[in-house]
Amino acid sequence: RNLNSSELVEDDFGNLRYRGAAPNNYVSFNNELWRIIGVMKDIENPDGSKESKVKLIRSESIGSYSWNNNVSTDWSASALQKVLNEGAYYNRTSGDCPNGINEVTIMCDFSEIGLTEEAKSMISESVWNLGGTNSSSKTAKDFYVIERGTSVYEGNSTRWTGKVGLMYPSDYGYATSGGTTCLNTILNNWDVSNVSYCKDEDWLLNKKAAQWTLTHNYAPNSVEKIKIFDVHFKGKITEYSMSTNLYTHPVIYLNPKVLVKNNSNGSNISPFILK
Repeated sequence: RNLNSSELVEDDFGNLRYRGAAPNNYVSFNNELWRIIGVMKDIENPDGSKESKVKLIRSESIGSYSWNNNVSTDWSASALQKVLNEGAYYNRTSGDCPNGINEVTIMCDFSEIGLTEEAKSMISESVWNLGGTNSSSKTAKDFYVIERGTSVYEGNSTRWTGKVGLMYPSDYGYATSGGTTCLNTILNNWDVSNVSYCKDEDWLLNKKAAQWTLTHNYAPNSVEKIKIFDVHFKGKITEYSMSTNLYTHPVIYLNPKVLVKNNSNGSNISPFILK
């Protein structure tokens, strides 16, 4: 795919990922800057076949919205999921976005930044895993396994097939170039002074505001079954009520038939071009 292979590092599961504070992983997609998380192995298609796919995340947030405005931690039923896959963002128009609880919404306008028809044709519909856990005291490797597990609340989906999702906690954890110490440190400790360099060497950190992930906090014995993991602006993985408004960065898998032209270096002023 003509990516800068010197900046791609293999994780514990054979996926190639961009790591570091400022890798050259920018790509022009949807007439704006996105960034390449990496090349993910064995991503399942709706027909059950599997293949490697390039995973992208929008460089800037599309706004702050609730993960869901009802009582479900099931991404397949999430109000934010519907905005990204069938609502205003997907259709490049204005509409309603989740804003709090009790199905409250706020007007949102994506007529300038929603998905174009060309961008939608480049997205690969894929199976996304929805496994959860009751604690953010996990390493990147731990989260990767958990995300692909079946620990969900009764009635929730363990997998979802769609086009636009969010990053996983493991995506954030594996994006650091801090080395073995960081990868062996639980992600909710990354703000501790002796390992704070882990977050400083992670390009997925947004130091301005917390960002949603796809993964819910599965705590079957808890009265509060409403929390979703986020990447906190202090650099650690925490949990917020899904009715909280946090930064939303859409994530997609590219259609494997889409190629990256090799006349760019992947910087923000010379991003990779898709064809």
